[in-house]
Amino acid sequence: MGLEKNYGKQRNNNRYEAKKAYRPKPPFHSVEGVGTPAWEKLDLGAIGILMKFYENFNGYNRYDLSLTYKEVKNKVSSLVFTRFLWQLIGFGFIDIRRVGRLERNCSLYGISDRWRRLSEEPEVLNEIEKLLKKIDSLKRLPGNLTKRMNMWELRNNVKKLGRHPVIRQT
Repeated sequence: MGLEKNYGKQRNNNRYEAKKAYRPKPPFHSVEGVGTPAWEKLDLGAIGILMKFYENFNGYNRYDLSLTYKEVKNKVSSLVFTRFLWQLIGFGFIDIRRVGRLERNCSLYGISDRWRRLSEEPEVLNEIEKLLKKIDSLKRLPGNLTKRMNMWELRNNVKKLGRHPVIRQT
């Protein structure tokens, strides 16, 4: 008889523990765009960089995210980081909100949903992928002004094809 009482108490304690279990709250259920055609075009490293953006995302700062080279320098080089960023921008997962660099301000990015429209147009995704490969091959050439101008033009074409919003200068 004493065993049945202890067993009953233990069972009630388990129900109490189940009520205290952690349940995620919105908007942190999952990463947007997983499994779409745009997602499948991303490299694994670009997915890792996107996860870093989602680590900084708290639900209120969707268009106020920053990720600097210093934060990822132990994981990837600056050239590879730039390539991954441009994949995320081109395929519609990240938007550039503010360009930093020379003004001692970091660049600001925003989590985007442009991948929804781009996933419906596979020919545009293939064209963006070709442009990103051209940018990677151009990076290997010796640097000069024409190389920089060509890279700038190719990146603008990636933004136009990906329907990136215009960056407002403040």
